[in-house]
Amino acid sequence: MSFTKKATFAPSPSTERGRSIQLSADPKGTTFLYANGRTVYMRNLENPSIATEYTGHSCNATVARYAPSGYYIASGDVQGNIRIWDTVGTEQILKTETKIFSGKINDLDWDFESKRIIGVGEGKDKFGHAFLFDSASSVGEISGHAKAINSVSIKPNRPLRAVTGSDDFTVNYYHGVPFKFNKSIKDHSRFVQCVRFSPNGEQFVSAASDSKLFLYDGKTGDKIAELSAAADAHKGTIFSVSWSGDSTQVLSGSGDMTAKIWDIAAQKVVQTYNFAEKPTHEHQQVGTLWKGSYLISTSLSGNLNYLDPRVGGKPVRIVKGHQRGITSIALGGDKKIYTGSYDGKVCAWDQGSAGAEEVSGAGHTNQVVSLVSEDQTVYSCGMDDAFRQLSVSDKTYKPEVVATGGVPKALSIAKGVSVVATINSEVIIITNGQKEKSFKTSFPPTAVAISPNGSTIAVGSEEGKIHLFNASDFKEVGVLEENRGQVTCLAYSPNGQYLAAGDTQRKVIGYDTATNTVKFDQWVFHSARINSVSWSPDSLHVASSSLDTNVEVWSTEKPGKHIAIKNAHLESATGVVFLDNNTIATSGADASIKIYSLVHH
Repeated sequence: MSFTKKATFAPSPSTERGRSIQLSADPKGTTFLYANGRTVYMRNLENPSIATEYTGHSCNATVARYAPSGYYIASGDVQGNIRIWDTVGTEQILKTETKIFSGKINDLDWDFESKRIIGVGEGKDKFGHAFLFDSASSVGEISGHAKAINSVSIKPNRPLRAVTGSDDFTVNYYHGVPFKFNKSIKDHSRFVQCVRFSPNGEQFVSAASDSKLFLYDGKTGDKIAELSAAADAHKGTIFSVSWSGDSTQVLSGSGDMTAKIWDIAAQKVVQTYNFAEKPTHEHQQVGTLWKGSYLISTSLSGNLNYLDPRVGGKPVRIVKGHQRGITSIALGGDKKIYTGSYDGKVCAWDQGSAGAEEVSGAGHTNQVVSLVSEDQTVYSCGMDDAFRQLSVSDKTYKPEVVATGGVPKALSIAKGVSVVATINSEVIIITNGQKEKSFKTSFPPTAVAISPNGSTIAVGSEEGKIHLFNASDFKEVGVLEENRGQVTCLAYSPNGQYLAAGDTQRKVIGYDTATNTVKFDQWVFHSARINSVSWSPDSLHVASSSLDTNVEVWSTEKPGKHIAIKNAHLESATGVVFLDNNTIATSGADASIKIYSLVHH
């Protein structure tokens, strides 16, 4: 029994209100980089569904940039570490790791020879450091700022120069090598968010929270013009700027919910992009990238907006995804994958898609606890104490909402009947979007499942017992007691023959529903609590996902055999679902989705 990973559906970039984010591309212009959590994602510019990941950081990553040679990537994190790793091959071999200061790295840049790096951020003893990438020895001093540095850029040719922008409202200009403070430029009156040299090195721009954009001479640091003096300039913080390859234009993203293209020679705006008819703070543009013919502006929501310089107005393509950990996953009747996350967002994914389709309408305002699907409807419950339905055909929530009266712990469906177990010892029966009836249990439920024929409701408890109730009159008809820890998840096989139960003691037990006895007790290869269990359509295999980041696939025909997908996710593997008998989709607290092909021998 073996597996192969077919795809990674990457999350959106991590964003933070009031801060810019860093996007960068490889020298050839085929791949772009960004960070989410501890992971650096590399996605194809043309086809963002092609994604790979780097998981070497032990804390949240903040920025990653390709060396101009294309052979290495340098990535920084919130603890001041810069890791330099190999892009050739799939091993991502670590070249060096350097802790440049104690604190968050906000930005870094390579020199044009791919030898030197300047990292800047929020260190306790200093805000910037210049060093050789292979030996980590110092190549100058990044001094002169009184507060955290947000951005750095190194002139891409000789004579070497560097420029930094800081929370102390100044832009500092350095001569190199070694890098040495030359002068402080005080044209801005608020936090400087971004500084960038043009590709030809002749000029650089600075952008700040005062809505101003200045242009300077690259060799001297002298001011040439204030671009933001133009009539249709930004009306809010300019978070990010990116140059066109020919050094004639600049793309800017702003807190005023627009992105603009500036003509440098004419010193005016030539295109403006809006991202919603009724924009909210989620449409603030906090990151930009211009590489070759690709222009990307990133919304605070994490959406990657592809722009066309010839067509203003709005993006030509939007790539969406989750930013926060995914908490539940289901397969819809349209064969799309539905995922719900920690922040209440629900997305639909095509199985080979470049991004997600966000479900519209009034959705959950808090964590999605569970998603289940039947026919053309996906059912969900969330920590906003609500049960909702969404239509698969138009990816929209239906208006009917059922208040659960307490935090839902689990959700199951069979033959159009939904069963919700809540934290206040209540099991609610919902039919056609309406609460039909409910019954109290003598214990707080921890998991629930309804048999495929709709006759039996299984309810898990903290004591490790599974109580079986008649669905018609709610009389208890049996108790299963083989689980040793709190029952965390339950699932009936599609043929109704088995009930799989996962618990906090890392065990998955398979019960025979005809005799209410243990059928499978060998499924014990996880090392932490089981988060979810799912059956294959033919009822021959069970998949389980766990807090230990692993996913296991178990066989009912050969109970001693299993497929172990180690480190399926960087964080907890929160969910798993069979797409067909030989393919599974998994979700993780790392906000990503993985697709695996299984080979059952």
